[in-house]
Amino acid sequence: MRRLRSLISLELVWLLLIAFFINFSIIYGRKMPVGANGGDTVIHMGIIRGIYLGRNPFLDQHYNVPPNWYPFLYHLLIAALSKLTNISIWTLMIWTPLIFAMLMVTAWYFLGRELNKEYGGLLLGALSFLIMGSQLFPNPKALIPILLALLYLEIVKYLRKRKRKHAVYAGVLLGLMLWSHVGASFPVLAGVLLYALLKLKEDKNLLLIPLVAVVVISPYLINIALHVQPEATGMVEGLWLKELTLNRTWVRIKPPLWGFALLLTALVIAFRKKENEEFWKFMLVSISAMLLVNILPSILYSTMGLEIFPSRFAIPLRYSSVLLYFYAITELIRSAKVRKIVVYAIATILVLHGSLGFLHYNYTHISSKVTYKNFTELRDGYGGKYVTGLVKVSEWVNKNTQRDDYIIGHPYTLEWIAGFTGRPVVAVTFGHGNPFIDMEERREDIKRFFKDPQDRKEVVEKYGVRYAIVDPFVVRTYNVTVDSFSSDFRVVFEWGDFYVLEIQNSSLIFS
Repeated sequence: MRRLRSLISLELVWLLLIAFFINFSIIYGRKMPVGANGGDTVIHMGIIRGIYLGRNPFLDQHYNVPPNWYPFLYHLLIAALSKLTNISIWTLMIWTPLIFAMLMVTAWYFLGRELNKEYGGLLLGALSFLIMGSQLFPNPKALIPILLALLYLEIVKYLRKRKRKHAVYAGVLLGLMLWSHVGASFPVLAGVLLYALLKLKEDKNLLLIPLVAVVVISPYLINIALHVQPEATGMVEGLWLKELTLNRTWVRIKPPLWGFALLLTALVIAFRKKENEEFWKFMLVSISAMLLVNILPSILYSTMGLEIFPSRFAIPLRYSSVLLYFYAITELIRSAKVRKIVVYAIATILVLHGSLGFLHYNYTHISSKVTYKNFTELRDGYGGKYVTGLVKVSEWVNKNTQRDDYIIGHPYTLEWIAGFTGRPVVAVTFGHGNPFIDMEERREDIKRFFKDPQDRKEVVEKYGVRYAIVDPFVVRTYNVTVDSFSSDFRVVFEWGDFYVLEIQNSSLIFS
């Protein structure tokens, strides 16, 4: 009990209550997860559902083939929670951002308290409200600020106590970050590795952190190395090359003006101060490495034409900058006579600023604004019939098909069907495909299936297709109707302009 009292303070309770009410106020009344109107959230939902149904998580959950291109810690966590609690994945994706937000504030609070026993917990916990926007969308990147704070906490402990266990714990946490999102964690790995190499003669144990992290993530990397297809893009799909301009890089990494002032203050103090705790030296090296990782893709593209998807690299840089804000503030108020009052005032301002910014983000982002409607109320260009059709077809698929029954249709529709049912599909939309398999070939096969009747048998056998969906997108894109199919394709479900066709027996088709 005494140990519990020492961990829980009134300051932490105050921060958590505010975090709870701010998040609860925007989540209460939601009828669908943020982003469920289309995009990444639907993709993550499909991965979660596939794992929930018991499919091997090292397989791509959309295509039922290796490798799974996305690290699946988050998806495994949500699927397990759904199994254990019997709460639907849909509902969990609405409410878990509240839980993650409170865990994030808690993690940064304990990091702050470790750095400054007097008032560090309150100050850094308040600063964490500035990154509350990381918890708006239900996706794997929501775990990054939680694990990052815990990683830095273990690094602080190691640098103070020099106990190897803390270096190992830090490595495991960095590995879990990589299992959440490789792109958002790689700059952190680069920073830790650079510092470990600079300190190699003085302390070889620092190398344990990146080494353990690589060991932890190695099953994911090995799976990709073993199964990457020759014609794969090897990079995130999409028209993202504009992200490689130096201007776009600056937009991603630039802090607000007040943040820039604090960062500049932190740098001036750090270089003028004769004695700095080693953790702050580590942070300066680490953030320098993160900056380099963010800028390097633009330089490589402009000089050598190399294309490296960079936009997620800025995520840990923004979160880590919060620590330099903390450093600057603690140094500036160190000599204040009424330090505690000053800290409470600053913490209150930070919490208010962060909370109001988060609320504004929620109520202005289109993917968040629409969540207070039912999914079937979304505007779709078909008077609501398309989204209702998606729901009706998904309900039928869930009740009448097996987990691994392959479905073909328009990629846009298949993206939703996979998200709602977890069934494997031939392809999803451009920009959301697996970069380690030949997505172009899959989309071309869909086109051949619908436009060229003579190619249908080949496509069916190639993917083991069991069902085809004919919907408004198929009719409009491929100029085909349900009447274009032979008797080997039996209509087993019909709603409005949606038809589900079952392939009777692939070995008998076109015999």
